[in-house]
Amino acid sequence: MIVPLFTALLVLASGQVDATSERRPGESEEPPLEDTQPPEVARTLTDSSEVTGPAGVPFVPTVGSPAGRTRGVFLDLAVLSELRTRTLSDAGGSTIWGTDVEVTPGIALDIGTTDLTLSIGYAPRLSVPFNVGSFELAVLNRATLNAEWRVDPLWTVTGLGIFVVGDYSQLIPASTPGGAGPPPPILNPVRSFQTYPYVGIDTQLRLDGVLSRRTRVRVAGGYFDVGGTGPVGEANQPRSWGPQAEGAFAWDASQEATFTTTAAGQDWIMSGDYSILIGTFTEAWRQAWSSEFDTTASLGAGIANRDVESSTAANHVMPVAGLKLDYHPQSRREVHLTLDAALAPYVDTYLRIPYQRLTAGIGLDWRPSDAWRVGANLAAALAPSSVRAPDSYGVAGASASYAPVPFLVFTVGGFSQVVFQGATTVTGTFRQWSAYFSVALRDRLSL
Repeated sequence: MIVPLFTALLVLASGQVDATSERRPGESEEPPLEDTQPPEVARTLTDSSEVTGPAGVPFVPTVGSPAGRTRGVFLDLAVLSELRTRTLSDAGGSTIWGTDVEVTPGIALDIGTTDLTLSIGYAPRLSVPFNVGSFELAVLNRATLNAEWRVDPLWTVTGLGIFVVGDYSQLIPASTPGGAGPPPPILNPVRSFQTYPYVGIDTQLRLDGVLSRRTRVRVAGGYFDVGGTGPVGEANQPRSWGPQAEGAFAWDASQEATFTTTAAGQDWIMSGDYSILIGTFTEAWRQAWSSEFDTTASLGAGIANRDVESSTAANHVMPVAGLKLDYHPQSRREVHLTLDAALAPYVDTYLRIPYQRLTAGIGLDWRPSDAWRVGANLAAALAPSSVRAPDSYGVAGASASYAPVPFLVFTVGGFSQVVFQGATTVTGTFRQWSAYFSVALRDRLSL
């Protein structure tokens, strides 16, 4: 799989920004450090392992935590069922079809106190292909962890972790697209049709602090290890591992404008003592044009220890840029709209080269009533490579959630994936359609 550059430490829940509207007890009255990285500079190890905010039930579409979920002990139970069908059309005009079904039971535990919040989740993803001669059950285990300690009103320490192990297929995205909220992570192109042994680990330790009424700082570091295991796994997805770090400083020029400076770096280590090291430096400007509309524009540069194989780069140096628009009406019944676009570096562990991708995303979140929530989103990417044909792929989805009572949520949705070109083992256009249904019990067992 393609490994993006680094996890934007300023982006948390579901890819994206912490959507909690209520301030937790003991938190500073200073505004939080804003998202300073272009959305697609956010590194996700693969589409099956990304650091998020509160754990929730892994794999299950995000439906949002109930209001007032700050203190106490809460248990969530959920089950997700999904049906997928796909086609591969080669240059000769022939088409190959495939179908599989998935069932994912899951559990999540949230513990909240005045100074400490702990969220853990676990789910085994059980999938069975229809087009095989015998029963072949694939199991992918995923656990998530988020621990947050509010040391005092000005400083917070956060630990984040994603742990994935088992039978992995690139045909099955782990973060179910189509849920309500911001744009989903950009899915990587399908490089293999096989199911293979896999491991994905992404850890992060972060310190957030308020220096004054106008300045804030964030420092973080972590480690990742992702890819296939054993000869079969390595052949389908080369493994990479290494450290990652980031630091950010934010200054409020006014009540409406914030400037944030960010420096980040990550080292991809692969077999044979081969390493790709990338560092970036960006400056971001966030402007609140009104209480309901704000924009974030960022610009910077990156440098790698190897040539960046993109038409947008010059040898080891590359530009980094991003733009985000966020419309969030005061009324929760209106549509929340998010648009983002970015140019950011990535690492291709198959070809062992760094390159860049142009990405774009749209997210819609509409709550017509307290019981209903409707979401739709789109995410796409174009990689202008200088050594092969450009990669181009995307995903679009939609969902609707209904909560007849506060502790029970039903969700139905679907999404479509398209890979036009760029995959190592795919010479034609790949398309996949998925439909899913989930049931979640939330907070019914609160203590």
